[in-house]
Amino acid sequence: MEAPLKKLTLLAAAVTFVVLGSAAQAQRYTSYPVCAVYGGIGSRTVSCAFNNFAQCRMTVSGRGGYCEVNPDYQPPRKRVRRMY
Repeated sequence: MEAPLKKLTLLAAAVTFVVLGSAAQAQRYTSYPVCAVYGGIGSRTVSCAFNNFAQCRMTVSGRGGYCEVNPDYQPPRKRVRRMY
């Protein structure tokens, strides 16, 4: 009786790791270089979802916001191709 319970526990653990591992990859953070800032003192909202200032300006146009450089932006690393 003990062996089937042990197998069931191992199977449940394996399924949990697979499911959680897949979800973590699907929600990878994407950083963009430009942020839109809306609101005023005490109600500031920041949306860093823009590739350039033109996109950001079109979005905040007429909404009372402004655009700024994303201080947390890290450009993607270039892959180094090694020749062996």
